[in-house]
Amino acid sequence: MLDFAIFFVYIGAVLMIGRLSSRRIGNSVDFHLCGRSLGRFQASLSLAATVFSGSGLIGGAGLAYAIGVSGSYWNLTAVPAWVLVGLTATVTLRRLRVNTVPGYLGQRYGVATQRLIAILQIIEAITFLAVQIMVSSLSLSALFGLNVTVASFLVTVVFVIYTAMGGLWAVVWTDILQYFVLMSAVLLGLTLAMVKVGGWHGLHSGLPASHFSMGQLGAMTPLAWLALCLYSWSTDQAYMQRVFASRDENVARFAYMYTAANYFVFGVAVAGIGMAASVLVPGLKDQDQAFPSLISNIFPHGLRGFFLTGILATTMSTASAYLAAPSSVFVQDLYEPLMRRSLKHHGLLSVSRISIIFLAGIALVVALKFPGVVNAVVFSTIVAPAAIFFPLMLALYWKRTNVKAGFWAILSAAVAGVVSQGWLFGQPPPVPAWLSAIHPLFLGPAVGLAVIATATLLSPETQPQDNPVAAAAAALPHAK
Repeated sequence: MLDFAIFFVYIGAVLMIGRLSSRRIGNSVDFHLCGRSLGRFQASLSLAATVFSGSGLIGGAGLAYAIGVSGSYWNLTAVPAWVLVGLTATVTLRRLRVNTVPGYLGQRYGVATQRLIAILQIIEAITFLAVQIMVSSLSLSALFGLNVTVASFLVTVVFVIYTAMGGLWAVVWTDILQYFVLMSAVLLGLTLAMVKVGGWHGLHSGLPASHFSMGQLGAMTPLAWLALCLYSWSTDQAYMQRVFASRDENVARFAYMYTAANYFVFGVAVAGIGMAASVLVPGLKDQDQAFPSLISNIFPHGLRGFFLTGILATTMSTASAYLAAPSSVFVQDLYEPLMRRSLKHHGLLSVSRISIIFLAGIALVVALKFPGVVNAVVFSTIVAPAAIFFPLMLALYWKRTNVKAGFWAILSAAVAGVVSQGWLFGQPPPVPAWLSAIHPLFLGPAVGLAVIATATLLSPETQPQDNPVAAAAAALPHAK
Protein backbone atom coordinates (compact mmCIF):
# COMPACT_ATOMS: atom_id res chain seq x y z
CA MET A 1 0.00 0.00 0.00
CA LEU A 2 2.87 2.36 0.83
CA ASP A 3 4.42 1.67 -2.59
CA PHE A 4 1.22 2.79 -4.30
CA ALA A 5 0.98 5.89 -2.11
CA ILE A 6 4.52 7.04 -2.98
CA PHE A 7 3.89 6.43 -6.66
CA PHE A 8 0.61 8.36 -6.79
CA VAL A 9 1.98 11.28 -4.74
CA TYR A 10 4.74 11.64 -7.31
CA ILE A 11 2.33 11.47 -10.25
CA GLY A 12 0.14 14.08 -8.59
CA ALA A 13 3.15 16.35 -8.09
CA VAL A 14 4.22 16.30 -11.74
CA LEU A 15 0.66 16.93 -12.91
CA MET A 16 0.39 19.87 -10.51
CA ILE A 17 3.64 21.30 -11.88
CA GLY A 18 2.21 21.02 -15.38
CA ARG A 19 -0.89 22.90 -14.31
CA LEU A 20 1.07 25.68 -12.57
CA SER A 21 3.48 25.99 -15.50
CA SER A 22 0.61 26.55 -17.91
CA ARG A 23 0.04 29.94 -16.23
CA ARG A 24 3.45 31.11 -17.47
CA ILE A 25 2.62 30.46 -21.12
CA GLY A 26 1.85 33.73 -22.86
CA ASN A 27 3.10 32.90 -26.34
CA SER A 28 4.83 30.22 -28.39
CA VAL A 29 8.30 31.38 -27.30
CA ASP A 30 7.29 30.72 -23.69
CA PHE A 31 5.86 27.33 -24.65
CA HIS A 32 8.83 26.12 -26.70
CA LEU A 33 11.80 28.08 -25.25
CA CYS A 34 10.78 29.33 -21.78
CA GLY A 35 11.10 32.87 -23.12
CA ARG A 36 14.88 32.29 -23.47
CA SER A 37 15.22 32.91 -19.74
CA LEU A 38 16.62 29.70 -18.20
CA GLY A 39 19.35 30.28 -15.61
CA ARG A 40 22.12 27.90 -14.55
CA PHE A 41 20.07 26.04 -11.94
CA GLN A 42 17.13 25.42 -14.26
CA ALA A 43 19.11 24.60 -17.40
CA SER A 44 21.64 22.32 -15.65
CA LEU A 45 19.25 20.18 -13.62
CA SER A 46 16.74 19.98 -16.44
CA LEU A 47 19.37 18.87 -18.95
CA ALA A 48 20.87 16.35 -16.54
CA ALA A 49 17.45 14.84 -15.79
CA THR A 50 16.63 14.63 -19.49
CA VAL A 51 19.74 12.65 -20.38
CA PHE A 52 19.45 10.29 -17.40
CA SER A 53 17.03 8.36 -19.55
CA GLY A 54 15.30 5.04 -19.17
CA SER A 55 17.74 3.57 -21.66
CA GLY A 56 20.63 4.84 -19.53
CA LEU A 57 19.19 3.29 -16.37
CA ILE A 58 17.46 0.12 -17.60
CA GLY A 59 19.68 -0.45 -20.63
CA GLY A 60 22.87 0.38 -18.72
CA ALA A 61 21.97 -1.86 -15.78
CA GLY A 62 20.98 -4.61 -18.22
CA LEU A 63 24.32 -4.48 -20.00
CA ALA A 64 26.24 -4.59 -16.71
CA TYR A 65 24.02 -7.51 -15.65
CA ALA A 66 24.93 -9.42 -18.82
CA ILE A 67 28.61 -8.58 -19.35
CA GLY A 68 29.79 -6.81 -16.21
CA VAL A 69 31.87 -3.68 -15.89
CA SER A 70 32.21 -3.26 -19.66
CA GLY A 71 28.50 -2.41 -19.68
CA SER A 72 29.39 0.90 -18.01
CA TYR A 73 30.62 2.14 -21.39
CA TRP A 74 26.97 2.62 -22.36
CA ASN A 75 26.82 5.60 -19.99
CA LEU A 76 30.43 6.64 -19.41
CA THR A 77 31.13 7.31 -23.08
CA ALA A 78 28.71 10.22 -22.73
CA VAL A 79 31.05 12.15 -20.42
CA PRO A 80 33.73 13.28 -22.92
CA ALA A 81 31.00 14.00 -25.46
CA TRP A 82 29.25 16.41 -23.07
CA VAL A 83 32.50 18.25 -22.40
CA LEU A 84 33.51 18.54 -26.05
CA VAL A 85 30.12 19.69 -27.32
CA GLY A 86 29.65 22.02 -24.35
CA LEU A 87 32.84 23.87 -25.21
CA THR A 88 32.12 24.20 -28.94
CA ALA A 89 28.78 23.88 -30.75
CA THR A 90 26.51 24.92 -27.88
CA VAL A 91 28.21 28.30 -27.50
CA THR A 92 28.11 29.06 -31.23
CA LEU A 93 24.48 28.03 -31.67
CA ARG A 94 23.28 29.96 -28.62
CA ARG A 95 24.88 33.14 -29.94
CA LEU A 96 22.93 32.75 -33.19
CA ARG A 97 19.58 32.89 -31.30
CA VAL A 98 18.00 30.17 -33.43
CA ASN A 99 14.88 28.27 -32.34
CA THR A 100 15.47 24.80 -33.76
CA VAL A 101 18.29 22.79 -35.31
CA PRO A 102 16.33 22.29 -38.57
CA GLY A 103 15.65 26.04 -38.61
CA TYR A 104 19.36 26.85 -38.48
CA LEU A 105 20.32 24.26 -41.10
CA GLY A 106 17.44 25.44 -43.27
CA GLN A 107 18.96 28.91 -43.33
CA ARG A 108 22.30 27.34 -44.19
CA TYR A 109 21.26 24.61 -46.65
CA GLY A 110 17.81 25.63 -47.86
CA VAL A 111 14.15 24.89 -47.17
CA ALA A 112 14.26 21.34 -48.55
CA THR A 113 17.02 20.48 -46.09
CA GLN A 114 15.09 22.09 -43.25
CA ARG A 115 12.07 19.90 -43.98
CA LEU A 116 14.19 16.77 -44.42
CA ILE A 117 15.88 17.29 -41.05
CA ALA A 118 12.56 18.07 -39.38
CA ILE A 119 11.11 14.78 -40.62
CA LEU A 120 14.21 12.84 -39.56
CA GLN A 121 14.18 14.41 -36.10
CA ILE A 122 10.50 13.65 -35.63
CA ILE A 123 11.12 9.99 -36.58
CA GLU A 124 14.02 9.89 -34.14
CA ALA A 125 11.97 11.49 -31.36
CA ILE A 126 9.12 9.02 -31.83
CA THR A 127 11.54 6.08 -31.63
CA PHE A 128 13.32 7.41 -28.54
CA LEU A 129 10.02 8.32 -26.91
CA ALA A 130 8.90 4.74 -27.54
CA VAL A 131 11.98 3.55 -25.63
CA GLN A 132 10.95 5.60 -22.59
CA ILE A 133 7.41 4.23 -22.74
CA MET A 134 8.84 0.73 -23.04
CA VAL A 135 11.06 1.16 -19.98
CA SER A 136 8.24 2.65 -17.91
CA SER A 137 5.87 -0.17 -18.80
CA LEU A 138 8.48 -2.80 -17.88
CA SER A 139 8.84 -1.20 -14.46
CA LEU A 140 5.12 -0.94 -13.77
CA SER A 141 4.56 -4.48 -15.00
CA ALA A 142 7.33 -5.91 -12.81
CA LEU A 143 6.31 -4.09 -9.63
CA PHE A 144 2.53 -3.82 -9.79
CA GLY A 145 1.68 -6.76 -12.06
CA LEU A 146 0.03 -4.57 -14.69
CA ASN A 147 -0.42 -5.68 -18.27
CA VAL A 148 2.36 -4.11 -20.38
CA THR A 149 -0.12 -2.51 -22.77
CA VAL A 150 -2.11 -0.95 -19.93
CA ALA A 151 1.07 0.25 -18.21
CA SER A 152 2.31 1.81 -21.46
CA PHE A 153 -0.95 3.66 -21.94
CA LEU A 154 -1.00 5.00 -18.37
CA VAL A 155 2.51 6.46 -18.39
CA THR A 156 1.97 7.97 -21.83
CA VAL A 157 -1.17 9.76 -20.66
CA VAL A 158 0.66 11.24 -17.66
CA PHE A 159 3.56 12.85 -19.48
CA VAL A 160 1.33 13.97 -22.34
CA ILE A 161 -0.90 15.86 -19.89
CA TYR A 162 1.80 17.88 -18.15
CA THR A 163 3.82 18.52 -21.31
CA ALA A 164 0.81 19.70 -23.27
CA MET A 165 -0.31 21.96 -20.44
CA GLY A 166 2.95 23.73 -19.63
CA GLY A 167 5.24 23.21 -22.61
CA LEU A 168 8.97 23.49 -21.95
CA TRP A 169 8.33 25.29 -18.65
CA ALA A 170 6.51 22.21 -17.37
CA VAL A 171 9.27 19.98 -18.72
CA VAL A 172 11.97 22.03 -16.96
CA TRP A 173 10.31 22.17 -13.54
CA THR A 174 9.26 18.52 -13.55
CA ASP A 175 12.81 17.69 -14.65
CA ILE A 176 14.17 19.46 -11.57
CA LEU A 177 11.90 17.40 -9.31
CA GLN A 178 12.77 14.25 -11.23
CA TYR A 179 16.49 14.98 -11.03
CA PHE A 180 16.48 14.79 -7.24
CA VAL A 181 14.20 11.74 -7.21
CA LEU A 182 16.17 9.74 -9.76
CA MET A 183 19.63 10.57 -8.39
CA SER A 184 18.49 9.67 -4.87
CA ALA A 185 16.99 6.41 -6.13
CA VAL A 186 20.10 5.43 -8.10
CA LEU A 187 22.54 6.18 -5.27
CA LEU A 188 20.35 4.54 -2.62
CA GLY A 189 19.76 1.59 -4.93
CA LEU A 190 23.50 1.11 -5.39
CA THR A 191 24.08 1.30 -1.63
CA LEU A 192 21.38 -1.25 -0.78
CA ALA A 193 22.39 -3.59 -3.59
CA MET A 194 26.03 -3.58 -2.52
CA VAL A 195 25.04 -4.24 1.11
CA LYS A 196 22.83 -7.15 0.01
CA VAL A 197 25.54 -8.67 -2.16
CA GLY A 198 28.20 -8.34 0.54
CA GLY A 199 30.18 -5.42 -0.77
CA TRP A 200 32.97 -5.57 -3.31
CA HIS A 201 34.16 -8.94 -1.98
CA GLY A 202 30.71 -10.49 -2.41
CA LEU A 203 30.40 -9.02 -5.87
CA HIS A 204 33.81 -10.33 -6.89
CA SER A 205 33.20 -13.82 -5.53
CA GLY A 206 29.71 -14.06 -7.04
CA LEU A 207 30.61 -13.17 -10.62
CA PRO A 208 32.94 -14.72 -13.20
CA ALA A 209 36.26 -12.99 -13.87
CA SER A 210 35.03 -11.91 -17.31
CA HIS A 211 32.55 -9.56 -15.61
CA PHE A 212 35.48 -7.46 -14.38
CA SER A 213 37.14 -7.10 -17.76
CA MET A 214 36.87 -3.75 -19.54
CA GLY A 215 37.44 -5.44 -22.89
CA GLN A 216 34.25 -7.47 -23.23
CA LEU A 217 32.91 -5.26 -26.01
CA GLY A 218 36.13 -4.73 -27.92
CA ALA A 219 36.93 -1.27 -29.26
CA MET A 220 34.36 -0.72 -32.01
CA THR A 221 31.22 -0.73 -29.86
CA PRO A 222 32.38 1.73 -27.14
CA LEU A 223 33.74 4.05 -29.84
CA ALA A 224 30.41 3.82 -31.64
CA TRP A 225 28.62 4.75 -28.41
CA LEU A 226 30.96 7.72 -27.97
CA ALA A 227 30.08 8.78 -31.50
CA LEU A 228 26.39 8.30 -30.69
CA CYS A 229 26.74 10.73 -27.80
CA LEU A 230 28.64 13.30 -29.85
CA TYR A 231 25.96 13.20 -32.52
CA SER A 232 23.03 13.44 -30.11
CA TRP A 233 24.33 16.09 -27.72
CA SER A 234 25.21 18.44 -30.59
CA THR A 235 22.26 18.00 -32.96
CA ASP A 236 19.26 16.65 -31.07
CA GLN A 237 16.53 19.21 -30.53
CA ALA A 238 15.57 17.59 -27.21
CA TYR A 239 18.94 18.63 -25.76
CA MET A 240 19.67 21.71 -27.86
CA GLN A 241 16.30 23.14 -26.81
CA ARG A 242 17.87 23.83 -23.39
CA VAL A 243 20.70 25.66 -25.17
CA PHE A 244 18.27 27.80 -27.16
CA ALA A 245 16.19 28.46 -24.02
CA SER A 246 19.21 29.47 -21.90
CA ARG A 247 19.70 33.07 -20.87
CA ASP A 248 23.06 33.21 -22.65
CA GLU A 249 25.90 31.02 -23.93
CA ASN A 250 27.55 30.90 -20.49
CA VAL A 251 24.48 29.22 -19.03
CA ALA A 252 24.38 26.76 -21.92
CA ARG A 253 28.04 25.84 -21.50
CA PHE A 254 27.68 25.42 -17.72
CA ALA A 255 24.67 23.13 -18.19
CA TYR A 256 26.69 20.82 -20.42
CA MET A 257 29.66 20.71 -18.01
CA TYR A 258 27.38 20.02 -15.04
CA THR A 259 25.67 17.22 -16.93
CA ALA A 260 29.04 15.66 -17.80
CA ALA A 261 30.03 15.49 -14.12
CA ASN A 262 26.67 14.05 -13.10
CA TYR A 263 26.71 11.48 -15.88
CA PHE A 264 29.97 10.03 -14.58
CA VAL A 265 28.39 9.41 -11.17
CA PHE A 266 25.21 8.06 -12.78
CA GLY A 267 27.12 5.70 -15.08
CA VAL A 268 29.24 4.19 -12.32
CA ALA A 269 26.23 3.73 -10.03
CA VAL A 270 24.07 2.09 -12.71
CA ALA A 271 26.85 -0.35 -13.63
CA GLY A 272 27.21 -1.30 -9.97
CA ILE A 273 23.47 -1.92 -9.69
CA GLY A 274 23.48 -4.13 -12.77
CA MET A 275 26.41 -6.22 -11.55
CA ALA A 276 24.83 -6.63 -8.12
CA ALA A 277 21.61 -7.76 -9.78
CA SER A 278 23.58 -10.41 -11.66
CA VAL A 279 24.48 -11.94 -8.29
CA LEU A 280 21.17 -11.38 -6.47
CA VAL A 281 18.67 -12.23 -9.24
CA PRO A 282 20.56 -14.47 -11.69
CA GLY A 283 19.08 -16.22 -14.71
CA LEU A 284 16.82 -13.47 -16.08
CA LYS A 285 15.77 -14.11 -19.68
CA ASP A 286 15.53 -10.38 -20.37
CA GLN A 287 18.55 -8.40 -19.17
CA ASP A 288 16.52 -5.17 -19.27
CA GLN A 289 14.55 -6.55 -16.31
CA ALA A 290 17.67 -6.46 -14.08
CA PHE A 291 16.88 -3.30 -12.12
CA PRO A 292 13.07 -3.81 -11.92
CA SER A 293 13.61 -7.41 -10.77
CA LEU A 294 16.13 -6.29 -8.17
CA ILE A 295 13.58 -3.84 -6.82
CA SER A 296 10.66 -6.28 -6.70
CA ASN A 297 12.61 -9.25 -5.32
CA ILE A 298 15.24 -7.75 -3.01
CA PHE A 299 14.21 -4.32 -1.73
CA PRO A 300 11.60 -3.93 1.05
CA HIS A 301 8.08 -2.55 0.62
CA GLY A 302 7.93 1.22 0.79
CA LEU A 303 11.32 1.50 -0.85
CA ARG A 304 9.93 -0.34 -3.87
CA GLY A 305 7.57 2.52 -4.54
CA PHE A 306 10.42 4.99 -4.19
CA PHE A 307 12.60 3.08 -6.66
CA LEU A 308 9.72 2.75 -9.10
CA THR A 309 9.31 6.48 -8.85
CA GLY A 310 13.02 6.85 -9.57
CA ILE A 311 12.72 4.76 -12.74
CA LEU A 312 9.69 6.72 -13.83
CA ALA A 313 11.55 9.96 -13.13
CA THR A 314 14.29 8.93 -15.56
CA THR A 315 11.83 7.95 -18.26
CA MET A 316 9.33 10.77 -17.83
CA SER A 317 11.95 13.51 -17.81
CA THR A 318 13.33 12.21 -21.10
CA ALA A 319 9.91 11.43 -22.56
CA SER A 320 8.59 14.93 -21.93
CA ALA A 321 11.71 16.42 -23.57
CA TYR A 322 11.16 14.18 -26.58
CA LEU A 323 7.58 15.40 -26.78
CA ALA A 324 8.40 19.10 -26.45
CA ALA A 325 11.22 18.94 -29.01
CA PRO A 326 9.41 17.38 -31.99
CA SER A 327 6.38 19.54 -31.26
CA SER A 328 8.61 22.61 -31.63
CA VAL A 329 10.16 21.22 -34.82
CA PHE A 330 6.80 20.27 -36.31
CA VAL A 331 5.21 23.65 -35.69
CA GLN A 332 8.15 25.89 -36.64
CA ASP A 333 9.82 23.88 -39.40
CA LEU A 334 6.91 22.08 -41.07
CA TYR A 335 3.47 23.41 -40.18
CA GLU A 336 4.05 27.16 -40.36
CA PRO A 337 6.17 27.09 -43.56
CA LEU A 338 3.77 24.72 -45.31
CA MET A 339 0.75 26.79 -44.27
CA ARG A 340 2.56 29.81 -45.81
CA ARG A 341 1.30 32.12 -43.11
CA SER A 342 2.21 33.07 -39.57
CA LEU A 343 -0.30 31.97 -36.98
CA LYS A 344 -1.22 34.00 -33.95
CA HIS A 345 0.17 32.82 -30.63
CA HIS A 346 -3.03 31.06 -29.58
CA GLY A 347 -3.15 29.20 -32.88
CA LEU A 348 0.46 28.09 -32.52
CA LEU A 349 -0.15 26.91 -28.97
CA SER A 350 -3.16 24.85 -30.08
CA VAL A 351 -1.22 23.22 -32.91
CA SER A 352 1.69 22.53 -30.54
CA ARG A 353 -0.53 20.79 -28.01
CA ILE A 354 -2.35 18.74 -30.64
CA SER A 355 0.98 17.65 -32.13
CA ILE A 356 2.15 16.48 -28.69
CA ILE A 357 -0.88 14.21 -28.36
CA PHE A 358 -0.50 12.90 -31.92
CA LEU A 359 3.24 12.17 -31.60
CA ALA A 360 2.75 10.43 -28.26
CA GLY A 361 0.07 8.21 -29.80
CA ILE A 362 2.43 7.08 -32.56
CA ALA A 363 5.22 6.46 -30.05
CA LEU A 364 2.88 4.35 -27.92
CA VAL A 365 2.18 2.07 -30.88
CA VAL A 366 5.90 1.80 -31.67
CA ALA A 367 6.70 1.00 -28.02
CA LEU A 368 4.49 -2.07 -28.14
CA LYS A 369 6.23 -3.36 -31.29
CA PHE A 370 9.91 -2.28 -31.12
CA PRO A 371 12.25 -4.83 -29.41
CA GLY A 372 15.37 -4.04 -27.40
CA VAL A 373 16.15 -0.83 -25.55
CA VAL A 374 19.76 -0.41 -26.69
CA ASN A 375 19.09 -1.31 -30.33
CA ALA A 376 16.18 1.14 -30.44
CA VAL A 377 18.40 3.95 -29.16
CA VAL A 378 21.08 3.15 -31.75
CA PHE A 379 18.48 3.15 -34.53
CA SER A 380 16.98 6.46 -33.42
CA THR A 381 20.45 8.03 -33.42
CA ILE A 382 21.23 6.73 -36.90
CA VAL A 383 18.04 8.25 -38.29
CA ALA A 384 18.80 11.88 -37.42
CA PRO A 385 21.75 12.90 -35.20
CA ALA A 386 24.34 10.76 -36.99
CA ALA A 387 23.16 11.98 -40.38
CA ILE A 388 23.10 15.64 -39.32
CA PHE A 389 26.35 15.80 -37.33
CA PHE A 390 28.94 16.58 -40.01
CA PRO A 391 26.70 18.90 -42.06
CA LEU A 392 25.95 20.86 -38.86
CA MET A 393 29.60 21.10 -37.81
CA LEU A 394 30.65 22.17 -41.31
CA ALA A 395 27.79 24.68 -41.46
CA LEU A 396 29.13 26.25 -38.27
CA TYR A 397 32.82 26.20 -39.10
CA TRP A 398 33.24 25.96 -42.91
CA LYS A 399 31.69 28.88 -44.77
CA ARG A 400 32.08 27.28 -48.19
CA THR A 401 29.52 24.48 -47.73
CA ASN A 402 26.46 24.97 -49.95
CA VAL A 403 22.79 24.08 -50.24
CA LYS A 404 22.98 21.02 -52.49
CA ALA A 405 25.96 19.56 -50.65
CA GLY A 406 24.16 19.80 -47.31
CA PHE A 407 20.91 18.25 -48.51
CA TRP A 408 22.43 15.26 -50.26
CA ALA A 409 24.92 14.65 -47.45
CA ILE A 410 22.16 14.38 -44.85
CA LEU A 411 19.94 12.20 -47.03
CA SER A 412 22.76 9.85 -48.04
CA ALA A 413 24.02 9.56 -44.45
CA ALA A 414 20.55 8.65 -43.17
CA VAL A 415 20.02 6.03 -45.88
CA ALA A 416 23.49 4.53 -45.43
CA GLY A 417 23.04 4.37 -41.67
CA VAL A 418 19.66 2.64 -41.83
CA VAL A 419 20.87 0.14 -44.45
CA SER A 420 23.99 -0.69 -42.43
CA GLN A 421 21.82 -1.08 -39.33
CA GLY A 422 20.09 -3.88 -41.22
CA TRP A 423 23.48 -5.47 -41.91
CA LEU A 424 24.38 -5.38 -38.23
CA PHE A 425 21.13 -6.71 -36.75
CA GLY A 426 19.62 -8.56 -39.71
CA GLN A 427 20.79 -10.70 -42.61
CA PRO A 428 23.70 -8.92 -44.35
CA PRO A 429 23.65 -8.72 -48.15
CA PRO A 430 26.62 -9.97 -50.20
CA VAL A 431 28.96 -7.04 -49.49
CA PRO A 432 32.67 -7.06 -48.59
CA ALA A 433 33.30 -8.24 -45.05
CA TRP A 434 35.18 -5.05 -44.16
CA LEU A 435 32.13 -2.97 -45.13
CA SER A 436 29.58 -4.97 -43.16
CA ALA A 437 31.94 -4.87 -40.15
CA ILE A 438 31.76 -1.07 -39.90
CA HIS A 439 29.28 0.02 -37.23
CA PRO A 440 26.26 1.94 -38.60
CA LEU A 441 27.13 4.88 -36.34
CA PHE A 442 30.36 5.28 -38.31
CA LEU A 443 29.28 4.28 -41.81
CA GLY A 444 26.35 6.68 -42.18
CA PRO A 445 28.20 9.82 -41.06
CA ALA A 446 31.28 8.81 -43.10
CA VAL A 447 29.14 8.64 -46.23
CA GLY A 448 27.61 12.03 -45.39
CA LEU A 449 31.02 13.59 -44.79
CA ALA A 450 32.34 12.24 -48.08
CA VAL A 451 29.32 13.59 -49.96
CA ILE A 452 29.35 17.08 -48.44
CA ALA A 453 33.12 17.48 -48.76
CA THR A 454 33.20 16.28 -52.37
CA ALA A 455 30.15 18.28 -53.46
CA THR A 456 31.44 21.44 -51.77
CA LEU A 457 34.94 21.22 -53.21
CA LEU A 458 33.60 20.57 -56.71
CA SER A 459 31.19 23.53 -56.53
CA PRO A 460 32.12 27.15 -57.29
CA GLU A 461 33.23 28.95 -54.15
CA THR A 462 30.69 31.48 -52.82
CA GLN A 463 31.41 34.62 -50.89
CA PRO A 464 30.94 34.63 -47.09
CA GLN A 465 28.13 37.19 -47.37
CA ASP A 466 26.11 34.66 -49.37
CA ASN A 467 25.68 32.74 -46.13
CA PRO A 468 23.12 34.72 -44.05
CA VAL A 469 23.68 32.74 -40.86
CA ALA A 470 27.45 33.07 -41.03
CA ALA A 471 27.02 36.79 -41.61
CA ALA A 472 24.71 37.03 -38.60
CA ALA A 473 27.21 35.15 -36.45
CA ALA A 474 29.97 37.53 -37.47
CA ALA A 475 27.79 40.56 -36.79
CA LEU A 476 26.62 39.33 -33.38
CA PRO A 477 29.57 37.61 -31.73
CA HIS A 478 28.28 38.34 -28.25
CA ALA A 479 24.55 38.13 -28.90
CA LYS A 480 22.40 36.93 -26.08
